[in-house]
Amino acid sequence: MAPVTLPEDLQANLSLLMTQDTPVVKEFCRLATQYFRQEVKPKVFGSAATKLGVQPSQVEDAVQALVFLLIRCAQVSTTTSELHSLSTSLGFTEDAAQVLTDAYTGSEAEVKEYLKTQAVKTPQYKNLEWRFDILVGSRSLRHIAEPLLTLQLSLDAGSNSKPGREEEACEKLLLQTDPNNLLHITSVLEDALHEARTHHSRRVQRYLK
Repeated sequence: MAPVTLPEDLQANLSLLMTQDTPVVKEFCRLATQYFRQEVKPKVFGSAATKLGVQPSQVEDAVQALVFLLIRCAQVSTTTSELHSLSTSLGFTEDAAQVLTDAYTGSEAEVKEYLKTQAVKTPQYKNLEWRFDILVGSRSLRHIAEPLLTLQLSLDAGSNSKPGREEEACEKLLLQTDPNNLLHITSVLEDALHEARTHHSRRVQRYLK
């Protein structure tokens, strides 16, 4: 499990909360969790900034830093003790760290659901049909005929189609290539699959989950 780390600029944005009372930290956490349901209106940042005597942009930056922290913790399934330790190491008091931990445990499922909706939906392979074409003879042909491969690639678009209407969610691509180019494509794909199995690639994949 990859440890949660925050970029220095986000740590600086959170510094606004280090000197605030626990109720203020709790309100900032509420705004951060609200982000996953609906947009926080700019006037909310302005109102909070007036009460704290800071700029609205500072309030917004602090909320966005909390949002990033919640997202990162949900991505790597951070435990409450790990988040509590991280919070205190950043400069939060024990009480404020507990508020952050409570906000995380109360919103973890919602954050993960939000991440699912924001994920890139890539089409999935469904079927491949191919045809080998070659011109065997022609009086007008003045050069050697080169064979062609015609491919029809069917991809599942990933939409929730109703039973019996799966074809409507299927995307079909018609491709044409010569044998030499097909061999080159095959070689590149095999190299990519080999690279995906390397130790470095697996570490990157674990970090992105």
